[in-house]
Amino acid sequence: MFFLFLTAMIICFVVGTTLLVKGTVTVGAITIGAGIILLLVILIYYGKKKHRKKKYDWTPDCDCIPDFDGDCGPDCN
Repeated sequence: MFFLFLTAMIICFVVGTTLLVKGTVTVGAITIGAGIILLLVILIYYGKKKHRKKKYDWTPDCDCIPDFDGDCGPDCN
């Protein structure tokens, strides 16, 4: 969904800029406005912490040095 919004935003900016250069100011301004609204939606919705990719902690839960197989050994709880 993120890439769909991002693609639509880029298309809005390109089309709006092209229309402004060609002389259709009203439609170009509306299209750039839609691109700005999509940018704000992307920043607000995907800026929340619950939509970010989770980072996994690969460190062991004990204070000892892990063995070659990844566990801490028999002396660590």
